Amino acid sequence: MPIISAIKNTFGAIGGLSRRSKITLAWDIFMVWVAIINLWMILFDLSYLWLRPQYITYVPVVASIYDPIKGIEPHPLTDALRNEIGVTDALIEKSPHSPAIEEHRSKLVELTYRVVNENAFARSGQARTLGFITEELARNIGVTGGALRDNDVLLRACEAYWPSDQRALAATIASVNPKIIEGFELNYYRTFNIDGKLTDHFWILDLPFLILFWIEFNIRWILAIRRKTYSKWFFFPIFNWYDVLGLIPVAVFRPFRLLRAVSMYMRLRRSELSNVGKDIFTRTVLYFSNIITEEVSDRVALKILTEYHEEVSDGTHARIIQSVVEPRKTEIEIVLANQIRQTLTDPQTIGRLRSLLSLNLENAVEQSESLQAIPLPNAILKPAVRVVGEVILDTTLETVTTTLDSPEGEQAVLEAAGAVLDDVFYGPGLVEMEVLVKDITLQVLEHMMDVVSVKKWALADDQTRRPPMPWEPGAFDASNPGQDTKPEPDSNPET
Repeated sequence: MPIISAIKNTFGAIGGLSRRSKITLAWDIFMVWVAIINLWMILFDLSYLWLRPQYITYVPVVASIYDPIKGIEPHPLTDALRNEIGVTDALIEKSPHSPAIEEHRSKLVELTYRVVNENAFARSGQARTLGFITEELARNIGVTGGALRDNDVLLRACEAYWPSDQRALAATIASVNPKIIEGFELNYYRTFNIDGKLTDHFWILDLPFLILFWIEFNIRWILAIRRKTYSKWFFFPIFNWYDVLGLIPVAVFRPFRLLRAVSMYMRLRRSELSNVGKDIFTRTVLYFSNIITEEVSDRVALKILTEYHEEVSDGTHARIIQSVVEPRKTEIEIVLANQIRQTLTDPQTIGRLRSLLSLNLENAVEQSESLQAIPLPNAILKPAVRVVGEVILDTTLETVTTTLDSPEGEQAVLEAAGAVLDDVFYGPGLVEMEVLVKDITLQVLEHMMDVVSVKKWALADDQTRRPPMPWEPGAFDASNPGQDTKPEPDSNPET
């Protein structure tokens, strides 16, 4: 059992611990053992009625001890019939001609009739034994088992099965099916409490464990409050809901105590005080669970990428984008127009634009053929053109903000934004751009599918990508990035 193996390995780390650490570790180990024992008791109780025939056959002392706890008693009818068969058989051997034999035969008939008519095996689940009895009775008078539902036929079958002749009666007793006798021994009757429920005293055995669990839970709660583990005091039972359910003294909540053993095991594994989690069993389970996780996640990712690849190839993405964006075209135009206005009115943008236009004016003054054709000296023409150009440039840039803030300017910018969007979504370059984007997207998806398809855990030649097997050297080497490293110790042992 992995928990027991882990606890054994824990003792290897006790030597260098302080007294307080040893007490903490010992308490955790003790609670794990208590939880394991309690779980075994719960499993035994839940399976007792099912396995009771095996206990009676091979370990009868278990049944004799535990039957009273479950309120199990020998069924009065089948027990009386079994005893009556033994008494009648002994009387025939002792006094073959005794007149009391007829009286005992009548009791056998009556008890057999009641056992079948009242179905004395209903509560114990021994329907098989009832089938053997009805089969014997029906065959004895030559009818089917269904005919015994008639009380008169059933009584006649019981009379015929236990004959009046002493020798025939002795022969019948000697030939009773051993499985029927075994069924009588296994049959039982469960008593009821005063509240009408079946008797079950398992709670008496479970109460000491429940009290101990309550004490441990409250201690952890108090420590969590003192250490301010949670922002609110009532968060502790919420985060430990599985413990709360296991502490409810109702039979249906007992299986939740299995989670208590798991939480204890995880606490020991995370704790720096223990060596839990380094055993071969835990490492092997972790190794193969990582393989399974990788395989499942890779298959899911590959399926998603494949479907996305098919959708992109089919052009579905373009239709989806168009159907989503086009109804919001007006909103996009407004946002784009506002962005254009903010950009054009930004002082830094205006400064850069001024520098660009100034450079363009200077080049025009120096290189323009039209200016050179004017019959004026350069000493007069170029300075005049430069001054006029700078005045026009400054005037234009200074009125940009005012123009853009006017209704006409806002409308013009809005129309420009709409023209840009129309060119993007409906322009002549849309087909070429869509083909290019589609090819790039498909190539990226194919590369991702190739990467996901690689079984990294099966790469035997690349130890940096495949973690070592639990039994291989270096399985817990700190230099190995693929190992299952132990997390940092939790400052709060209650978490």
